[in-house]
Amino acid sequence: MRILNKPVKVLAIFKTDGKIEPVQFTLDEKVISIGKIVKFYEENLVGNTRLVFLCEQKEKYFYELKYELDSNKWYLFVQ
Repeated sequence: MRILNKPVKVLAIFKTDGKIEPVQFTLDEKVISIGKIVKFYEENLVGNTRLVFLCEQKEKYFYELKYELDSNKWYLFVQ
C-alpha cells in the first residue's frame, strides 16, 4: 500500500440532505469506480476540516479519499 496526498478529480453526488457520496475518481488518466463506501468520518488537522471516505473497489482494493472543506478539493491519500 502506498501513501499519497495527491489531488484527484472526483465525480460525486451532493444529496439534498447535505451528504456527499463520491462515485468515481481519476488517477493517472484512469477512471476508477467506487464500489462501496466502507467508512466515513470527519478529521480536523490544524484547523483544516476534511471529510474522509474509505472506499472499496471489487472487494479487494481500498482507497481513502479526503474532501477538504475550505478549498473544495479532493485528495487521494491511501492507495
